[in-house]
Amino acid sequence: MTRTLDAADVTRKALRQSLLVLVPVVVIAAVVGWFTSGAAGVWGALLGGAIAGSFLLVTLLSVLLTVKATPVVTGGAIMGSWLLKVIIVIAALALLRDLTFYSKTVFGVVVLVSIVVVLAAETRVVLKARMLYVDPSGTGQSDAR
Repeated sequence: MTRTLDAADVTRKALRQSLLVLVPVVVIAAVVGWFTSGAAGVWGALLGGAIAGSFLLVTLLSVLLTVKATPVVTGGAIMGSWLLKVIIVIAALALLRDLTFYSKTVFGVVVLVSIVVVLAAETRVVLKARMLYVDPSGTGQSDAR
């Protein structure tokens, strides 16, 4: 018999799967960056993976931390974390703009690949999750008024 998952289980699994695909992408990108751009390529890969990974994974952490809260609180936490992430990413990119110790090409490619790979992993987890959309212990009565 297949175990039914709740939202926390699915979120934890998505977080775990995202990390399991992100780490190899960054390691492979760092090796490729080394061969294409030297140390600057490694720094570009590490920075790209860190920025893309943190941007995507903070949302999962926000959901996981508020999984037992009301939908309003969860939505507020997600929107608040999104706003904070956007501000931090804009500030980080502004600080990195004129620096030359990293490869901007490797950085950009790693950001794009990391986003696609992590979102694909999260989507796969959600699509394969066996999660109930209704409360089986409910009486069948609607709370709508």
